Amino acid sequence: MLDPCMSLITRLKSKLNPSLLRLVTYLKPHRGKIAMSIVFMIGAGAASSLIAMLLGKLTDVGFYDQEAWIVVAAPIALIFISVLHGGSMFMSNYLLGKTSQAVLVKLRGEIFHKILRWPAATYQKNSTGNITSKFIFEANVALSNASKSCIILVRDSVQVVALTCVLVWNNWMLAIVSLIIVPMIFKLLRYISKRMKTIMETCQASFASVLERVKEVYEGHRLVKLSDTYALEMDRFKRINDGVSKMMIDMTKVTSMGTPLTQLIFMSGVALVLAFAMFQISQGVITMGDFVTFLAALLLLMPPLRNLAGVNSGFVMMAVAAESIFAMLDEADETDEGKVDLTTCKGDFVFEHVSMRYPNTKRDAVHEFNLEVKAGDCIALVGLSGSGKSTLVHMIPRFWNPTKGRILLDGIDIRDLRLESLRRHIAIVSQDVMLFDDTIRNNVLYGSPDATEAEVWKALEDASLADFVRTLPEGLDTLVGEGGSRLSGGQKQRLSIARAFLRNTPILILDEATSALDSENEMKIKGALVSLMKGRTTFMVAHRFSTIEHATKIVAMADGVVKEMGTHAELLEQNGLFAELLRLQSLEKREDKTENNNKGKTDGGELA
Repeated sequence: MLDPCMSLITRLKSKLNPSLLRLVTYLKPHRGKIAMSIVFMIGAGAASSLIAMLLGKLTDVGFYDQEAWIVVAAPIALIFISVLHGGSMFMSNYLLGKTSQAVLVKLRGEIFHKILRWPAATYQKNSTGNITSKFIFEANVALSNASKSCIILVRDSVQVVALTCVLVWNNWMLAIVSLIIVPMIFKLLRYISKRMKTIMETCQASFASVLERVKEVYEGHRLVKLSDTYALEMDRFKRINDGVSKMMIDMTKVTSMGTPLTQLIFMSGVALVLAFAMFQISQGVITMGDFVTFLAALLLLMPPLRNLAGVNSGFVMMAVAAESIFAMLDEADETDEGKVDLTTCKGDFVFEHVSMRYPNTKRDAVHEFNLEVKAGDCIALVGLSGSGKSTLVHMIPRFWNPTKGRILLDGIDIRDLRLESLRRHIAIVSQDVMLFDDTIRNNVLYGSPDATEAEVWKALEDASLADFVRTLPEGLDTLVGEGGSRLSGGQKQRLSIARAFLRNTPILILDEATSALDSENEMKIKGALVSLMKGRTTFMVAHRFSTIEHATKIVAMADGVVKEMGTHAELLEQNGLFAELLRLQSLEKREDKTENNNKGKTDGGELA
């Protein structure tokens, strides 16, 4: 007896969407609230059948038998049924709404947790618009639709069952005639379901495109203004926006189609039942009260059937959103197979035949790189864009792992070190300064939460930023704005340097730390960087060669391969790639200086 039941359950599960089944597992901690909401939904659904029965009794007892007690009983009964229905609806909505919000908080938390632990390759393949869409659009769709669809499914299913029982109990022959319409309604629902799934998947991609476009234009608003590309950007956005609009119209057409078609099929059934019932009344088979009960129950069936026709699209939208969210949650975390905890670090490095190739590319970004670095050395990596400099330094904290060869830190392969243990000893100052929309204090403390205020001020002093902070009315508690928008480029870079000073790590990576600054700001920050490099093993990706005069060794790279290696003097004597790059940069500087001088003369003439 048990085996057929289990087999049936297994078959049903195989037909259900696996993402929806997985979403249901998030409801387990809220079983009590869900059970109570189902009780209230059953009460709301049952109230409809009571109305149909009351109307039938009112017809027979009140209008034909003319009983006196019905004058008082009928209004009281109607008020009672209304309170039962309204109160049950409120409680079921409230309990399920509370449950859906709790699950939404959990889902968003899991998505955010997952994003923080992605490997670099996963960041590359997911746009910010796509990620934002999952947080704002898809998570809300999945849970808001879940709450609404569950209410409709349970309440209206109960209502349909209760009213069907009233129909069968009252007149089984009329009930059979009326139930002819059910198969046609289910066929209609299946068609709508397939169309909705296709449209919903396209819609999600379109929403991600809108968010991505808005973000790009928002961040690049100065370039748009300077280039006078308003029309171009409006045209780009119009194409995406029109695409979303078309998808939403298609979705509206499909979802709207269900209600009128269901209504047409239903009313055709009602017309057939009405003709058959009138024949039975003329033959004396049923009373007028029985007919009123039957007709009321049949008409009361229409709203729940219409809702159930629409709930199908809600479940389709929910399933598509759930599939997208769980696809993100199933992305692999950053691999950390290291077991060794590096408690102390000198900063000795050995690069042995290190190669690195990005996913879906045909050429190594770094090829057969070999280098030995002693603690406290400063290694400058120079070369044209795309030569592999940044890729190389990104392998040190294991943002990327070598596809071949190995990197040793203090004699240990860095892949054998726990990620947290490795990264604890590394500080990075890059050209893309990352500041959070928070205070100066919290941005400096980021990654060093236990530092004292005195240590924060010392880091700001070392970064030549303390005097500026003291002039601010709110001092350390001054908000820097989104991405440090309230600070100048030089101030942002100094804040990043102060953060590195506070971390006080034995390994320092400078990834074109001054390339985004003008010459004046570069000279001001240069002193802070020199202080920061003292006593640390430093890897410097250099765009401007004025910053590498303190390097103990310079590595010149091209197309991922080391072309030459040595001190500043040795490389100049070789007259190879480094000397050529130095000549090119000197020429650029002379041209910039000439241009500035000419501009100054012109400005002077105008002022005169």
